[in-house]
Amino acid sequence: MKTSINALLEASLLYDAAEP
Repeated sequence: MKTSINALLEASLLYDAAEP
């Protein structure tokens, strides 16, 4: 479960960084 949350957080951070 914790790894799932970590992956979600990382993906959301990457998405944020990809935004112009």
